[in-house]
Amino acid sequence: WTMGGSSKKRGGQRGEGDGENPAAEGGSALPMANVVRLMRRVLPSNVKIAETAKQLTHDCAVEFVGFVGGEASERARSEHRRTVAPEDFTWSCQSLGFDSYVQPMETYLRGYREYDIARGRSSRGARPPAPPAMASFLPPGQPVTVTEEELEFLRSVVPPPPEGY
Repeated sequence: WTMGGSSKKRGGQRGEGDGENPAAEGGSALPMANVVRLMRRVLPSNVKIAETAKQLTHDCAVEFVGFVGGEASERARSEHRRTVAPEDFTWSCQSLGFDSYVQPMETYLRGYREYDIARGRSSRGARPPAPPAMASFLPPGQPVTVTEEELEFLRSVVPPPPEGY
């Protein structure tokens, strides 16, 4: 990972320029459509978003995730662990000065674990559970069915939008 720029790789590696490794082509694993969807969710519906604003926000999000993720990975490595745990991300946010992210992340993680345990699954030593049906891709205009229990969980971990939106 490099901050603020691209790193040059020695040629000939699989995935470089062949469409299989988005990072090798200047892309990222964070789809632009997801970033734009989040932007639209928090902005008033009558606001148009310039392409440069979309690209800048996407670039900042990729940089932020890489920055925090790199710090979390470094912590796991320094503790001789091969797996980065959710607590490494909360620690990373706090150590990098993103204190306001820590409490919402811990709340979400606590809720997710309670939800997981209530379903009779444990996130330790088992494969991660399949994503809920509502997380799967639906073409635009398709109705989404959410149970009251799922809606209650989402309300407990997702803050409401600011007033006026």
